[in-house]
Amino acid sequence: MKKFDTTSLLAKGFGLIILLCLSISSLEAGVTGKISGKITDTESGEALIGVNVIVDGTSLGAASDLEGRFTILHIPPGIYAVTASTIGYTNINVTDVRVLIDQNT
Repeated sequence: MKKFDTTSLLAKGFGLIILLCLSISSLEAGVTGKISGKITDTESGEALIGVNVIVDGTSLGAASDLEGRFTILHIPPGIYAVTASTIGYTNINVTDVRVLIDQNT
């Protein structure tokens, strides 16, 4: 009577899960773009931390990091309005932001 090697089965199953995850993530490649930039104070030029940058009409957005930089990934191609907001500053709305496939806007 032959016994099952559960370690081998687990390893094969784990490999299959990784393969499926890589396949699914590769489906997203080549069909979306991204928006990135740096947020600074207009008077001092200093980077602004924690500014919320939102693609209007979507659930996509990001917050600026310690250097004022932000990146929003997986945006379907199209033309969008983007709003940046933080406490103590006037909201900024940029219209006609064009997102292209595999391009950085």
